[in-house]
Amino acid sequence: MAAVIPIIMKIISIIFLIFFILSVVFLVFTFRKPKKVSMLSLILPIVISLITFAVFSFFVNYKPSIPVLVFMGSFGLCIGILWSQSTRVYIESGTVMSHNSIWYLVVWGTVFALTQLIFIVTQRPPSIIMALLIMSTASIIGMNGRIMQRYFSARSNPEMSGGSLPTCSRCGASVGSGSAFCNKCGNRL
Repeated sequence: MAAVIPIIMKIISIIFLIFFILSVVFLVFTFRKPKKVSMLSLILPIVISLITFAVFSFFVNYKPSIPVLVFMGSFGLCIGILWSQSTRVYIESGTVMSHNSIWYLVVWGTVFALTQLIFIVTQRPPSIIMALLIMSTASIIGMNGRIMQRYFSARSNPEMSGGSLPTCSRCGASVGSGSAFCNKCGNRL
């Protein structure tokens, strides 16, 4: 049985590497294209992140301390919430849409580079890997949770239009043509 676990781990690593490469290619080619937002598209990344966290936790058999869990979880949520601000959520022809800016890709690349740099510098002890996995899982929850809030806000506010009305780049709310600041979130236009 002990000889089988390294083989299973190698197979899981290869599968996740393939998914990662495909997701990077998909992200680079589609991050600037407007997309239809649905509850499934917001919940699915959260579920996949939680499953990845659970599978990895099971195989590594490492339990982080409560302070590490709270700190890295909070840090990841903050990153996710900030990350979500780079996505514009609006209504177009009665459909809730989202449109990412270049900052979406910059934040994603920065978080990815940070995790890879820490992996290289620390020689990947389980505690560092688990801390980074907690952070990345929390960032996905923070980002998609905040976009989910904006999704419901857009659905409940039908005058949020992606068409002729000017909108806030941060929250997607309709703004007057002469406004310098968004009335909803205070963002400078």
